[in-house]
Parts: sequence; C-alpha cells; structure tokens
Amino acid sequence: MLQLFVVTACIQGGVIISQFLIAPFVEPAVVGVVRSLETIVALVVLAGSLGMQSIAIRDTAACAEPSAQQAVLRGVFVLVGITSAVVILGIFLAHEFVLTTAISSYVFVTCGLVLITNLLRVTTGYAQGAKVINEICFALMFATGAGVILTVALTRQYGIQGWMAARYITEAVCLAAVWWRLRGHVGPALQVFKVNRSELLATAGSGVTINASLFVRLLVDSLPILMLTALHVRTEEIGFFGLANLSLVLGLLPLAIIAQRAIPDLVELLDDAAALSAKFNSFIKSMLLVSSAMAAALVIAAGGWLLLIGGQYEMAAKYVVVLALSLPLKAVVLACGTMLVALRVFGLSLKVNIVEGILVLLVLYFGIPEFGGWAGVVAYVAGTVLSLTLLLSAVKIRIANLQGDGDDAGR
Repeated sequence: MLQLFVVTACIQGGVIISQFLIAPFVEPAVVGVVRSLETIVALVVLAGSLGMQSIAIRDTAACAEPSAQQAVLRGVFVLVGITSAVVILGIFLAHEFVLTTAISSYVFVTCGLVLITNLLRVTTGYAQGAKVINEICFALMFATGAGVILTVALTRQYGIQGWMAARYITEAVCLAAVWWRLRGHVGPALQVFKVNRSELLATAGSGVTINASLFVRLLVDSLPILMLTALHVRTEEIGFFGLANLSLVLGLLPLAIIAQRAIPDLVELLDDAAALSAKFNSFIKSMLLVSSAMAAALVIAAGGWLLLIGGQYEMAAKYVVVLALSLPLKAVVLACGTMLVALRVFGLSLKVNIVEGILVLLVLYFGIPEFGGWAGVVAYVAGTVLSLTLLLSAVKIRIANLQGDGDDAGR
C-alpha cells in the first residue's frame, strides 16, 4: 500500500502540488490559465489512454509467466501509441481549423504529453500488476520531486511558457527513470511487431468501455472549470475555484488509492455473497473514516488561511470549506463505483456519470452568470449527491440479488 501510495502520489500528486506551489509566485490570473489548461490536458490525456492503465494492472496480474506479462505490456504500448496519435491529430486539426483561442494554442503546444504521460501510466500499471512496483518507487519519487522544483522555478520565471516546458521535462524524466528501472521488462515489450492482433482487438474493446466511463467522469468533474472558462469569467476567479478544486482532488487521492487496492479483495469474494457484502460494508466504513479525516484537515487548513493569512486567495479558502464537506459523500460514490468494477458492471457507472453531467451542466449554465465560482461549488455538491443516490441503490440491489441467488443455490 505504501509503495502504491508513493507511485500514485508521484504520477498524480506531483502535478497537483506544483500548481499549489506556483500560486504565491504568480498572479491569480496565471493560476487560472494553468488550471484551465491542466484541466483540458487531463481530458485529452485520458482520451488517449483507452483505459489501458486499468487493463495493464488487471491483465498483467492475471498472467503467471513473465513472457505473458510482457505480451500484455506490448499490447497496451501499441494501443496507447495508436490512440495517442489519433488524439494528437485531432488536436492539430481543431487548432488549425476550428479553435483559435489562447487556450487552444497552449493545448496544441502541450499535446505531446498525451503520449508521454500515457506511456508512463501504463508502465506503472504494469509494475503494479507484475508486483515489481518497489523497483520504481524511489526513482519515480526523486524524478517527481525534481520536476516539481523545476515547474515552480520555470513558471515563476517565464509564466505559462515555463510551465509548459517544465511539464514536458518532468514527464519525460519520470518516464525515462521508470523505463530504466524496468528495462528488463520494457525492452522485450517494445518489440511491437510481435503483437497478437486478435488479442489486441479484444483488449481494445475492453478499454473502450472502461475509458468511456473514466472520460465522462473526468469531464463531469472538469465541467466547472470548463464552463467558467467558456463563459469568460475573470481568470482570477477561475484561479480561486481552481485552487479549491485542487484541494479536493488532493483529498480524494488517498481514497482513490484505497479503492484501487480494494478491487482484488472484492473480486476474490464474488462467489460468496455474504462475505462480499461484509467486505463492501467494511470498505465503505474505511472510505468514510479516511474521507472525514481529509475533510477535517481541509476545513482546518482553509479556516486557518482565512483567520491568519487572508489576502487575495481568501475566496479560494471559502470554496474549500464548502467543497471539503462533500468529501465523505464522494468517498461513498467512489466505493460504489469500485464495487461495480469488481462486479464487471461497467455500463451503469457511465450512465450515472452522464446523468450527473447533465445536472451539473444545467446548474453551471444558469448559475455562473449570477453567482460565478459559487455556481461551481453548488454544481459539484449537487452532482455528488445525485450519483451517491443512484450508485448506492444500484450496488445494494446487486448485492441483494447475489445473496438471493446464493440462497437459491443452497436450497
């Protein structure tokens, strides 16, 4: 768990922490542009992943032979390369013929991150599935730490251009460090012409379903930033909400790690409905305990900022206080989504995410002109409550059905 936490914190937390650290050195408007750009980059990176990080973890763990594990990595490398190329081409065409804004030009410059970041993520997923994650922990930790320092330095000196350059350098150095540590695994996997086409198509099919749900989930979470940008709210206000949203993402990081770790344990109990129900209840309690602690920490930190420091980021601290209270609700949503993955029910999460997205979009569209960033806060909380209601009901029904089937089989 500790090694998984370190790797996940490096892959996702490094980007988050660097955005917090640049705030004291640049204007809120720069923070707003960075948050808008980072939100769009996250979406296009996920679009280019085709769900291959989840596939890499699951399929690698299911293989006993090193050669079979390397075949899995070879397949995900090929699919990530193809999908990333398609996404990059789409960004190029959109930049040339459709969008001409400053943000679109920044996205075009950073589109190479789609390939580099996804190669890094699927490799770390492979390391988790092959149980060699300990081999990359320290190298990735040092590379990420250096990247955070570089990002702050270059952004302070050169603004948005410095931030973009630092993002490229950081991702490339992290990928090089991980590939060097796993060179015995990565080398054979780079022989892409040995890939099995039929297995590749089957893997791609699974990835499409997983990625669709993940993409819609990220899109829904990103809607407040995207709508604030689209409706031309002041970049300072986008920066305030963006920092508050980052605080929530940071609070969700431990929960995501616990959920990722829980999937194998839940899968092992699919044939025992009573044990599965007990495990799920225990999982929910753990998520609520951790999320409540994270929520309390965020409220205390934001309250301390308001009382002791204040300044131009007071509004961001106010947003954090309200958003933090939704963390326990978000924890239950995440736990239910994890349970559905264990049950191999992928489509339901996608549908719920779409319904939540419609609600969030309506709240933002009508609320932003009147309330600005507070509309984003209300939309986030309302969407979380809706997803909680739908997903928890669905999971309870499926567990009850499993228990009923088990009773029938026993009779």
